[in-house]
Amino acid sequence: MSVGRLIVGGALGACLTICQAQTNLNFNNVSVTVEGAIRLSWNSTPGEIYEIDEADSLIDTNTGSITWNVLYEDYPSQGTNTFWLDTGNYFADPEIPHPFRSTERYYRIALTGTNETATVPAVAVSSPTNNASLNGDVTVTVSAYSDQFFLSTKLYVDGQEMNSPDVSTNWTDDSFVTNFVQDTYIINTCEWPNGSHLLFATTSCQSGAAGVHDGAYVSIGYGVSSFVPVTFSNLITRISFSEPFFMPEDGQTQQVRAVFAANVNWTLEMQDINTNTVLSTNGSGGSMVFNWDGTGYGGTNLPVGTYTYLITAETNGQSLADSGGSESSASAFSETSSESERSRLWVQQPDGGIFPLCLYPPGINTNDFYIFEAPWSWNPWQESTSSQSTPSSSESGGDTGATPLYSGASSQSSRAPKRPPTHAVKGRAGVYGIAYQTYSANGSGFVVAPPDNGLHINQRVALEGKSVSQSTFNYIPLKPYKREANNFIEEMKKANWSQGFAKVDDKLSINDLRASGANIYNSVKLGLLMLHGTYGSAPDYNASGTKQIYFPITSGHSATYLRANEMSLGNADTNGLKWMGILACNSMQHTSWSSMQGSDQVPYNGNLHLILGSDSVIWTGDYVPATWAKYMAKGKTPNPPMTIENAWFTGAQDAYRATGFAYTNTQKFAASGNADCQGDKLDNYSDPSGDTFYLSQQVWP
Repeated sequence: MSVGRLIVGGALGACLTICQAQTNLNFNNVSVTVEGAIRLSWNSTPGEIYEIDEADSLIDTNTGSITWNVLYEDYPSQGTNTFWLDTGNYFADPEIPHPFRSTERYYRIALTGTNETATVPAVAVSSPTNNASLNGDVTVTVSAYSDQFFLSTKLYVDGQEMNSPDVSTNWTDDSFVTNFVQDTYIINTCEWPNGSHLLFATTSCQSGAAGVHDGAYVSIGYGVSSFVPVTFSNLITRISFSEPFFMPEDGQTQQVRAVFAANVNWTLEMQDINTNTVLSTNGSGGSMVFNWDGTGYGGTNLPVGTYTYLITAETNGQSLADSGGSESSASAFSETSSESERSRLWVQQPDGGIFPLCLYPPGINTNDFYIFEAPWSWNPWQESTSSQSTPSSSESGGDTGATPLYSGASSQSSRAPKRPPTHAVKGRAGVYGIAYQTYSANGSGFVVAPPDNGLHINQRVALEGKSVSQSTFNYIPLKPYKREANNFIEEMKKANWSQGFAKVDDKLSINDLRASGANIYNSVKLGLLMLHGTYGSAPDYNASGTKQIYFPITSGHSATYLRANEMSLGNADTNGLKWMGILACNSMQHTSWSSMQGSDQVPYNGNLHLILGSDSVIWTGDYVPATWAKYMAKGKTPNPPMTIENAWFTGAQDAYRATGFAYTNTQKFAASGNADCQGDKLDNYSDPSGDTFYLSQQVWP
């Protein structure tokens, strides 16, 4: 694996040093944005795929070596020079904070692969156009096409990935040769500084469907769009929040900030998920800071939930230079004494940019710099200053951060947030667990003999209606499961769920899934398992003569079948396992499932509410787990959150619709469990007491 290393002192760290690296993978630039994010740029080669890693110190005192954490994965080369913006990763576990909140940050770029598909998918930001002037909420349209399948896109602003598309439309041409996707993203430009910014998109595709056994190796390809320079011009700018998911019950204070391009009279309205205003405040000046303790009108205590913040501003004719800022509070807010007593040296550059002195390498000429001392906790990137800017960059769009002389509209309203968070959630809504197998240790997959049928040594179970001799399958790698897992984790964390565990390949042992090994899923409230699966078409006398369902679990360069009835999923504890999804071919195949239910040889116990799976061979792409999580947590816009069962079926339908996949193979998903729990939602559910049920539903085509 080729790597390039860059050592960067973060907001509290050491001086900048560029370390020796391979010739074709060298860092060539680093800069800090007005928001304190770190922009990395490195020499690259077209067609390569990178992983960006970070470390919090050069030496781990426990291991005596550097501990690298994955900051971002599957980032395609932009040509001979590639850049990316570090704003933290709150979907990693543990979360990686924004650079401004880090004491130190060290970087490594790793070359993890190259484009594999025969053709590279094409992608473009089709709207807005180059050099457009944008304000308020903006619709960004990303278009992609390929002769491959499972197209998906990502949008970046200045190198920061945005949330998933708000709307996705897919189709194929009449000959089913070319797949097309058009994704619509909505961003709020008021959440960035005014000035130049850069939009671009990436896309990924697959050579075919992953999931089926005895199939062909699935190649993955990536494409990158041209850069689209634009200008953000707003009266309301740099809206930011201290808490992405506000929990006043935990004593949190939500700090809402904004910077205005003129002296304004402003109003801030806190609104619940139904856009009802629960509290409002107002003020005037060139900036706004409001500390909300979560109480509503009349001091009403408000519940944990997702809140949005509507800011309305109107110019008042007063001078911006003399305006200062407005700060109000719904509760006391203060720094700790230790923070307020500490100080450090800062540099103001000739262009007005303000950065910690420690970011500059030794020996740099500081004759044109103004060096001053300020409190350790001072954050110039959230202060109102009309002169502040960052070093310009032709590639980054020159994120100025400054508020230039404003000549736009005299009033504006903006509801936020829409931009991805820059601060971690506490995960109070619940705990989930995820595990998956990629079957990649051998490169081409695993050959697994049929399971023993329990009668005599070497007598095997016939699988999928085949003879025993035909039932030895090659389980091909499921590389897309890494992307699917990451998308699921992102959506669950957005919904304020915390991660109990994440186990991949050999980190997941067969005993982790057996009741005899205290099944790890019973320690969390919701679980997702992704792997290959098959079903028996003959009795298995190790399972009371039932027709069982089997999952191959890898260990090194071999695999062993897990019988479904060994799992005993379900835990009656408040935070014990209630709902389980198994994304695998035939994980709930109807004939075997009926046999298992008839003899009480199922993978769950009486404490599980619902188990969700498939009744056919299924494909893997990007979105099935993510849409399931999204629809459970916040529904399908504009509808409220779905039941867990409906989110499984509807999420699969929409995920397959979003792939651009031209195959017509029937895909069936399934649900089973306690009939009283079919109406369960994540935040409102019934205890199991009724009869069991089984439901199979075609989700594609």
